[in-house]
Amino acid sequence: MWLVTTSAVKGNLPFCLEQGEYVVGRGKRCQIILSDATVSRRHALVVCRRKLATLEDLGSANGTFLNDCPVSRCEFSIGDQIRFGGVHCAVTSSPLAERISPENESTFQAAKDPSPTPSEQLTIAQKKIVEHLLQGRSETEIAHQLCKSPHTVHTHIKAIFQRLGVHSRAELIVKLLRHP
Repeated sequence: MWLVTTSAVKGNLPFCLEQGEYVVGRGKRCQIILSDATVSRRHALVVCRRKLATLEDLGSANGTFLNDCPVSRCEFSIGDQIRFGGVHCAVTSSPLAERISPENESTFQAAKDPSPTPSEQLTIAQKKIVEHLLQGRSETEIAHQLCKSPHTVHTHIKAIFQRLGVHSRAELIVKLLRHP
């Protein structure tokens, strides 16, 4: 069984999930490393035993999801989609498979939904930081309010700016006022 990414992210994926325990996160001591601002240093735990594979969130800031449902602890298998924060992954039988398609999935391309609003593009943690930014708080004040390190808050702000295509607080405010 393999864990492969379907997102553009630095790390050590694809990763072969053999019997054992694997910490997923952006920390250097993790077995599965995902270098993305939406992934906590120690984000989740993957445990593989014979015919059973489990996924457990380790109190991450942006959550762990199995097939788009938030989870704290659950079982998973080949064909499932896992998301760590904003990093989309798939559980496959091959390191080359990018996506598992259900047998009954249509090959017809439906019209795409309208693009998401700026606030829909952000993680839960990023939305909390944006609320504080809109109130005019400094990065240090936000870190104190959210019990986070100033470095973590700064990293989230950089990710917010990049995701929304802005370069300053002023541009961020204008974008959010136009498209809440």
